[in-house]
Amino acid sequence: MTHALKFMVTGETKLHCAGCEQRVGNALRYLAGVQDVRASAQTQQVVVTFDPAQVSPEQVRAQLEQIGYQVTPPGGLR
Repeated sequence: MTHALKFMVTGETKLHCAGCEQRVGNALRYLAGVQDVRASAQTQQVVVTFDPAQVSPEQVRAQLEQIGYQVTPPGGLR
């Protein structure tokens, strides 16, 4: 069973372009259990679909912070 989480980018470093969106996607897809990533420079949102048996929301958030994006705590979608 998969879950989806929505993070909001809140720090000084924002998503500015398609390159930023791709960088976020590549970094998160590196985590085992992450199935889909949708990052939007327009809305400053990152939606991650993942398998909670393989990766935790905290690990996803830590990965985002490691590449330089401060985000809100995850908000569940389903």
